[in-house]
Amino acid sequence: MLDKLKIALVLVVIGALSGIIIYGINELTYDTILENRIEQERGYYKDLFNLEQDDIITTSEPILLDDGLDEELILYDADDNIIGYIYKSTLKNNYGDVTVLVGITTDGIISNAVISSTTNTVTFVQTIKSKYIGNFANQDVTDIQIDSRTGATYTYTSVVDVVTYASEYYLESRGE
Repeated sequence: MLDKLKIALVLVVIGALSGIIIYGINELTYDTILENRIEQERGYYKDLFNLEQDDIITTSEPILLDDGLDEELILYDADDNIIGYIYKSTLKNNYGDVTVLVGITTDGIISNAVISSTTNTVTFVQTIKSKYIGNFANQDVTDIQIDSRTGATYTYTSVVDVVTYASEYYLESRGE
C-alpha cells in the first residue's frame, strides 16, 4: 500500500513540474508567437493583392465589424494610395474554426481570398485552397459565382459566407 502511495506521489510531482515548465515556456514565447502570427498575416495581405514580398505596405487600424465579419483593414502602398480593403472573419463550423481573409480592390473586384488559419480537416482545407478558393479572384462583388460541389462542404461554406459578407459590406460601405 505504501509503495502505491509513493508511486502516486511521484507521478503527481512529475505532472505538476511538467505543467509548470509548459506554462513557463508558453509565457516566455508568447510575444514571439504573437509577432510571428502578425507577420504571417501581413504576408497574406500581400498575397491577397498579388504584391511582391519586398513591396512596402501599411494598413489602417482594424475597424471592428459585425454581421459575419470581424474586421476591415485598408491597405496602402508606399505612397499612401489605397490598394484595397481586407475583410477578416473567423467562423465556426462542424469541424472547427476557419479564418478567412478577403481582399477587395477600390473598384469592387475581389482580388483574392485566403484561409489564414483553421482547425478543419487538413485534407479538406488543402482541397479548398488548391482548387476552389482561387475561383473568387477577379470576380465583381455584385456578381459572385460559387462552386456548388467541392467535397469539403463545411470549410467551403465558411469561405463562401465570408466572401459574401465582405462583398455585401463593401457594397454598403465602400461601393458607389
